[in-house]
Amino acid sequence: MIIQTSRFYNSLSAIFAFLLWGGWAYYVNAGTDATRAFIPAIAQGTASLVITLIMVHLVAWFFNRLQGSFFQLPLSVLMTVGITATGLTALHWLVRTPCIFYTILPGVFVGLVFCCYTAYRLRMISKNHL
Repeated sequence: MIIQTSRFYNSLSAIFAFLLWGGWAYYVNAGTDATRAFIPAIAQGTASLVITLIMVHLVAWFFNRLQGSFFQLPLSVLMTVGITATGLTALHWLVRTPCIFYTILPGVFVGLVFCCYTAYRLRMISKNHL
C-alpha cells in the first residue's frame, strides 16, 4: 500500500513556504541592494513552493521504497533534503544571489524538520493501516 499525506496538507505547506522563505530571502539580501534582493526573493519563494510540494512526494517515495528498513525514516529525510538543498544552491548561484548561504540555511534547516515531521506522519499513517 502506498502511504501519502493529504492534498490540503501539501498545498498549505507550499503556500506558507513561498511567503516565509521568499520574505526571508528579500530580508537577507536587501542589505546589499534592495532592488536586487527582489530577484532572490522571487526565486526563493517560488523554489520553496515547488520544493515543498516535491519534498512531500520525495519523502513519501523514499519512505515507500525503504519499507521494513531500519533506516526508512532517516534516509527518506536525508536524501530529500540533500537533493533539494543542492537544487536551491544551484538556483541561487544562477540568479547571482549575494548571500546564498544565509538565504538558504534557515530554509534547509526547516526543510529538514518538515521532512522529519512528514516521515513521522507517514510512519503513523502506515501503522494505522496495518
